[in-house]
Amino acid sequence: MSVELPPAGTYTVDPERSSISFTTRHMFGLGKVNGTFRVESASITVAEPVTRSTAHAVIGAGSFHTGTPRRDEHVRSAAFLHAERHPEIRFESTGVSRGAGGVWVVEGHLTIRGHRAPVELTVDSLSVENGSLKISASATVDRYRHGLTAAKGLAARLLRLTLSATADPAASSVQKTEAASAAESAEQREELPMSPKIAVIYYSSTGTVHELAEAVADGARKEGAEVRLLRVSELAPEEAIASNDAWSAHAAATKDIPIATPADIEWADAVVFGTPTRFGNIASQLKQFIDTLGGLWAQGKLADKVYSGFTATATAHGGQESTLLALYNSVHHFGGILVTPGYTDPVKFVDGNPYGTSHVNGQGAIPVDDTARAAAVYQGKRVAAIAARFNAA
Repeated sequence: MSVELPPAGTYTVDPERSSISFTTRHMFGLGKVNGTFRVESASITVAEPVTRSTAHAVIGAGSFHTGTPRRDEHVRSAAFLHAERHPEIRFESTGVSRGAGGVWVVEGHLTIRGHRAPVELTVDSLSVENGSLKISASATVDRYRHGLTAAKGLAARLLRLTLSATADPAASSVQKTEAASAAESAEQREELPMSPKIAVIYYSSTGTVHELAEAVADGARKEGAEVRLLRVSELAPEEAIASNDAWSAHAAATKDIPIATPADIEWADAVVFGTPTRFGNIASQLKQFIDTLGGLWAQGKLADKVYSGFTATATAHGGQESTLLALYNSVHHFGGILVTPGYTDPVKFVDGNPYGTSHVNGQGAIPVDDTARAAAVYQGKRVAAIAARFNAA
């Protein structure tokens, strides 16, 4: 992999010198299908720092092509892409990051047939030739997350996409002098709204809610938020903790995570609370922390912040909804702005809880799965995005 960071500026992708190819499977995984999509339009804005760069693209849904007319017509039909009603597939970036091994990743959302879901685009190579960008990138798309669930089993769930593109400097960028470009970049940075500050505050005895808290925090960070991951104080006696191996191990593993204080609530633009259920209500450890917020409440400092919540139970229907509703009673007293995930993303139709992320852990026998983790990441992103809107208002 070779990545050469290009000069700051806006670049327009040339559709005639760009393509999107894909590979998937059919016939219960026995057959391999290759095909292409056409890039209708796309642009890339390289910023300083590069992590603030943005990209967007429009892909023609009707351009789906595998060389087999009958298959292509079927995929373009209402059974799959419904290209007549939804002619455009859209990508909008939400962030750029550098991961393990120096790999650059463009995070964003892909909208197919009106269903919006997160996707990560790995930059495989990037170079600058005569002022133009040469880009190769790849991603894996889960069609189920976009509501494309026809022919389960017969047609594969995942598509491997490869983008090859050439992007030329936009005319306006070419005409700018270096001084004017630098001045404009500084002005744009000044106009950017401040990143929202998110406090993810949780109680977890054996680790399930902790894992969900990490996923919520990860989602908020991906949306550009500044995040504090915090736990509340343990109230149980040491002998009770020591008598349970899982509880004792988790307490030791998370001892370095900071303890939440009222000052963290005052700092935050948004607060996401996490708790296991206790007889359909929140855990006493989290309740005790909330009870310490009376001083901030009296000063009106809990009002006008965004709040959300997530939970876990030992059994199905063991209080997931009631626990979150009980938590949200406090938010109403705060004068807070309640932001739940609702059914605003395909992952919520899989997760099934519009009140907040939840997971059934079967008394510790069922680990946090990909569905719960994806729902938690989405909830973190949604809270951060809504908080950012309020900051910008």
